[in-house]
Order: sequence, then C-alpha cells, then structure tokens
Amino acid sequence: MKVIFFGLGSIGQKHYRNLQMICKERDIPLDVSAYRSRKAEHETPSDIHMIYETNEIADDYDVAFITNPTSLHLETLHMIKNKAKYFFVEKPIFEISYAVDEFIENKEAYYIAAPLRYKSIMTELKKFIEDKQVYNARVICSSYLPEWRKDDYKKSYSADPNLGGGIELDCIHELDYVISLFGFPTETKAMYAKKSHLEIKSNDSAAYLLDYDDKIVEVHLDYYGQFSQRKIEIITDDDLIVCDFLENSLTSKRTGEFIQVKEDPNQMYLNELTYFIDNVMTSKENNNNIVHANEVLKIAKETN
Repeated sequence: MKVIFFGLGSIGQKHYRNLQMICKERDIPLDVSAYRSRKAEHETPSDIHMIYETNEIADDYDVAFITNPTSLHLETLHMIKNKAKYFFVEKPIFEISYAVDEFIENKEAYYIAAPLRYKSIMTELKKFIEDKQVYNARVICSSYLPEWRKDDYKKSYSADPNLGGGIELDCIHELDYVISLFGFPTETKAMYAKKSHLEIKSNDSAAYLLDYDDKIVEVHLDYYGQFSQRKIEIITDDDLIVCDFLENSLTSKRTGEFIQVKEDPNQMYLNELTYFIDNVMTSKENNNNIVHANEVLKIAKETN
C-alpha cells in the first residue's frame, strides 16, 4: 500500500501507527511518505520518507491522509485529488462549507473521519434504541481547553478561527453522530460565540436545535467546562436512556439495565481505519463521504 500523509501531528501519527499495525497483521507491504512545507520541529518516524517540495509528490498513491490543519484541507485536496485513489480526511472536512461539485464524480473515494461512530458503546446505543420511539435527545460535550491542549492552549489551532479552530468545528463529532443516529433534521437553529475568560479568538460555546418530524434534539458544546462531560440523554415514550461516552456506559432509567464496555481509547480509531480499508478502499460503502460531511458542516457552521 502506497500512502502519503499531509500533516504528521498527533492525530496523523496516530493514524500512521494504526495503519502500520493493520498492515503488519495482514502482511500488506507499506510504503509511506509525508509532505511538509518546512522541516518538522518534532521528531518524525524514521521509516517515513519526508517530502518538502510539491514536485516530489508522486502520481500513484493508494491513499492520501489529510491530517493537516482544517484550513489547509481544500488546498491539499486540490493538490492531491488526481494523485491518489482514496482519501482519508480528518474532521471537519473544511473550516466552512465549500461547493464540492468538482469532487462529486468521485465522492465515494473521500472518507471524512468520524471516530465516535466506531466506539463499542455507540454500537450498543444504536441497538438499544432501534425499536424505541424517541421524542427528544439532549447532547453535551464539555471540556476545559487548557487541559485538552496542554502545551499552550492559546497557541493551539483550537484557539485560532483562521486555522479552523472553534468549538463548533472541534466537536463536530456530536452533530455527526446525532445525524448518524437519527438522520438529517428538517430544520436547524444554531448559536455560537466566545463567552468565557479563555484567551482565544475562536468560539468557545455552541448550541444547536435540530427539529425532526417526530423529535427535537438539543446539542451543547463548550471549551470551558471544568468537569468533562460527553454524553447523550434520550427521552422515549417510556424511558430515559443515558449513554456516557467518557465512562463507556449506557443506562436505562426505567429498567435499571446498565451496560459498560471496557475499551482502549485507541480502539475506535483502529475500528474506523479498518472500516476505511475494508469498505471505502474496496468501493463497497462509504458512510461519511465528502458530500455527507459537507452537509453536516453546513449545520455546524452556517446556520444562524
């Protein structure tokens, strides 16, 4: 498998290590390059061929991993779209939604990362609610940015809207999994703003209302929560179901049923990359192609 990475930060290196693991288990030869516009400040894996000039980029990659800052995704896709067969793009697809007409002819070749879908507790939740009448869901993702971006949160991409930062983009996972569970809403309303004491230029708070024919979903996101939360509460015709993604647990308030899954934090990324290799790269299925991801982005960023 011939692969090129654009961006080798923490998430890029995570995907690289997981790719190595999967290819080793399957005895798949792996040839990895990485493009950077300048010399890396941090150490990069020795078995990756580093490229610093665009004219050194080959024309025949099996996969391009787009794991650089969000604001560079469109430019990078333009650069590589005719040089690779398949594309694994970190979320969100762009910093704002763009027309993706030029990619539509080959839209199934572009997979946009959505790792929360691949948590085992998410699989349990989907099974648990598939036959239930859902009237309302409340979603929260709350964390404290200085603890999340520990080096210097004020210099992180999360703090800079010009790099694609802001809670509405950083935590687009929540909108993605809501739409994965319930489909696209008929109407949406959104608010996002900078509200806290954090020394950032990007939005640190976002709230969404998603209206369906038979339910309303509320989504809250923030960068300033001193006590981390990541969960969904689902009100049905006869129950309150709570799924906590930090505890990997699911609770039915009516029956008292409690499910907890012990899972390594990296497992969802391994599951996702396995899905990409087994389904997207074989043209069987793509559950988050470039068109779908761009429609989710429109809800996250452009609804007012």
